[in-house]
This record gives sequence, structure tokens and C-alpha cells, in this order.
Amino acid sequence: MKKRMLTSAVAMLTAASMLAACGATGSESAAETESDTSSAATEEATGEEAAATGEFEPMTIAYATNATDEVFATMKDAFDNVIGPALNIEFTYSEPLSDTGALTTFIENSYAAGADAVITNLSSSIDQAAGVCEDLGLYFVGISSSDAVENADLPHYLSVAGASAEGYGESYASVIKDVIGDDGEEHGILILSGAAAYGATSFIEGTAGSLRALEEVYGLTYTEDIDTLATTATQIDAENDKGIKITIFPGMADLATNVSPLLQTGEYDVVVGTTNIYDSLGVAVNEVEEALDMDIKFITRATFNDAISAAFNGTDSQGSPVIDGMVCNGTYENVSAVIMLRNAFDGNVDNMRDSDGTCSRVPGMIPLAISSVEDYNTLSSADIPYSFVTTEDILSLCGADVTWQDIDEFGASLTTENIVAKFSA
Repeated sequence: MKKRMLTSAVAMLTAASMLAACGATGSESAAETESDTSSAATEEATGEEAAATGEFEPMTIAYATNATDEVFATMKDAFDNVIGPALNIEFTYSEPLSDTGALTTFIENSYAAGADAVITNLSSSIDQAAGVCEDLGLYFVGISSSDAVENADLPHYLSVAGASAEGYGESYASVIKDVIGDDGEEHGILILSGAAAYGATSFIEGTAGSLRALEEVYGLTYTEDIDTLATTATQIDAENDKGIKITIFPGMADLATNVSPLLQTGEYDVVVGTTNIYDSLGVAVNEVEEALDMDIKFITRATFNDAISAAFNGTDSQGSPVIDGMVCNGTYENVSAVIMLRNAFDGNVDNMRDSDGTCSRVPGMIPLAISSVEDYNTLSSADIPYSFVTTEDILSLCGADVTWQDIDEFGASLTTENIVAKFSA
């Protein structure tokens, strides 16, 4: 592309002028040919050595987002003030986008404004966006919990980044085992499966993971297939050979009204939400605990915010934590996307794509499983870097020898246990 040719020419001239300003260092050969010196300087400013010294050619990444909420604001702050300066990247952002047409327009406008690469978290449109980016010569990474379905062989389609749906199942299973696995009591469990009935994979896996954990905790066997139970469109009891009361309640609308009657029966002392149920059910659960003088274990999916922090650190009428466990969506996919685009722009495209000639899949960090107030407070501390990744970590993942597998493996190491150990030392 003409833009990149011009950038390379400017880089060469800049390197030569910097050498002239600094002067020679006593080597006669360094002054023999100006062209040789300029060529060597240009090579040193690219690829692996540029990463090692923190010197990168300027680039621009356009981020097409589906929301501009608190999570987005936190990411934007980290991109603009920490990650961007470290990698010499300027970021531009869309307004909230909801369809492929608006996404295409944003990509085209970004190209016209000088963007070199694109990230989008419109998961239903990533393959189409990859096609648009290919036509314009823009490197592209999509954020999704699912693999690419189309256009995976396009050369500029680097990767799909994002925790796999199975990761949610692992995290829910971990939290449930931590909360009730060792207490030796028989519980009544209400699982709110959210959008699982509509095919939302993270909700399906969250529900299925919860059911598998209960299967292990109680040594029980269900009379129906777990996947069938997880995707039910109507309220159903997960009947089992141990007689443990397990009910699956689908849907996300008006939970306070629809779920409160179930809680008021007193049959359930564990509530598991595959979405953020604290905002809608926190008050209702507290009222039932007070009315029936019982403790209800509360497990939810959420992000770090003031309300969740107060609940994790607070106690209910029974003296127990308001929130006993939490599954927190990771944000490493955003960091990994930036790292892969940086590496591709620096000439290491093949390392960011699969060896079979298709885009790579970088699930990286699975959702965090948090079941203690100590872990929550460490993970949510204002002193913790975005996505638990330091600038040194990011720089170590940039260079000619780095592969997408390295980036993925680093993300996979970001577990609650490892993060707490790293930042508590």
C-alpha cells in the first residue's frame, strides 16, 4: 500500500538524520557510505530489535465496539495511556455499533483516515469484517468466544481472540465446588440459565458446567442429558438419583418478579446466575433470607465495579457474604488482539496465523473464578494493570520469534491463583 511505502521511506530518512545528529563513534567504516549506515539503521528500527528496545514504527488501530459502557471505558483508558504509548500505537474508536452495515462504514472511514488495522467485538460480524479489511489491506482481529466460520484463509485475517465458551463452564464449576463442595451439606440449587435456551454458548456452558460440578460434588447421575437440561426453554427440575433439588430457570427478563416466588418457597439455598443476577435479584434474595431466617449462597457473573465490591465485602442478615462466588469475564482478548496486530504490522504476519494458512484461535484467558473476598480485593485493586498484564509482559510478547501460541499460552496462565500470587508478592 502507498501509505506503508511512504512510512518506510520516512523511517529511513529519520534514522539517517538521527545518526548524523549523534555523530560518528570513531569507526572509519561507519563514515564510508551513508547508504550502508542508513540501511543498517532502518533494519535496527524494525522487527525483533525494535521490540527489544521498545522502539516501534507508529501505527493506528481502529476499534469497532458494540458498547461504550464502564468496561469499554476501562479498556480505552489502558489503551490510550499505557498500551498505546508502550507500543507506539494510536487508537481510534467507534460509537456503539449493532449491525454489519455500520461496522463496514466504520472500517472504510477508518481506512480513509489512515488506520493500519482493525479490532471488533461485534462477534456476529467478525467474518464479514475480515472480508472488508482484506479488500482494504488492513490487518484484522475479531473478538468472539466462537471460531471463525468464513474467510479464515484471508491473509490479513490474523486471529479470533476471546475466551472459549467452554471456559465459562470450567469457571462456574470451580466456583460451585469452592462455595459448597466441602461443606458436606445437601443444598437446593436454583440455576438461572439466562439466554442458554436461545443458543448463547457462554450461557449454555455456564449452565452445563454448573450441572457437572454438582454431579461431581454429590456423586449423582441425571436422568436427562446435561446439554438438554442446560438448553431448556422452560423451568425444569434436573432430576437425579440422589434426590438433590436442582432447578433450571431460563430467561433474563424481569427476574425479580419471576424468580422471587421460587425463592420464597425456601427450597433453594444456592442461587447460580449465568448472567449478572445481582443487580436484579440482590434485594429479593436478601428479603427472603430475612423473612425465612436462612442463608442463601449467591453466585453471579459480573465485572469489577463499586456495587459488586460492596457486595463481596459486605455481609447479609445471616452474617455471610452477600456474594459468595463470581465468574468474571476476562479482558485479555483485547490485549492479545493489540499484540498480534503490532507483530503483524512489524512484519511477522505468519507467526500470528495458523500454520495451515488460516487465522489463528487465541482463547487465552478463561473467565476468572473468584470465591473469596481476599482474592476479589486483590484482583479488583486499582493498582492492578489492565487485564493483569504489565507493560513488560506486553513487550516480551512482541518480536520476530513470538508466535500466536506464545500469546495464547500467556493468556491461559492468567488464572485467579496465578494472578493473586503475582501481584501479592
